[in-house]
Amino acid sequence: MEEDEVEEIVRDEPRPQAVRILRKHGEEIVIIEEEDTTKEFRRLETSLTSVMKQIKEISRVAEQRRQLIKRMESLAAENEKLNKTRNLSEKNIQRAQQQDAELGQMRQAIDQLRQEKAKEAERVDKLAEEVKGYRHKVKAQFDVLVQEAKV
Repeated sequence: MEEDEVEEIVRDEPRPQAVRILRKHGEEIVIIEEEDTTKEFRRLETSLTSVMKQIKEISRVAEQRRQLIKRMESLAAENEKLNKTRNLSEKNIQRAQQQDAELGQMRQAIDQLRQEKAKEAERVDKLAEEVKGYRHKVKAQFDVLVQEAKV
């Protein structure tokens, strides 16, 4: 069996061809549309080129968005770490404020104790003076009694 030979015909410019869309209405044939296929081919080729450019642009924008999302994910993780650190700092500040308040209360208690100590020291000094006075009186009375006993 012999194969048919196929010869490709290459032309610089496609030959214009007319396409007609016909419809039969009863006995009558009506031309609905008639086009020059070369013009239509060029129009479609231009449209296809435009669509291809749009697809490339969409792909480029999609890649940029993907990279932005990836960057945003790392920023979100970093933000989460910063939030945890901030929360810890706030807790430490609260703890320090509480300790500062307790320290203030302790200082007040110490001041109050110092005042009480000073009052007690004054009372001790007064009592010591009174005791000295009693001692002199007691000694004087003792001396009198000793003198009377000798007599």
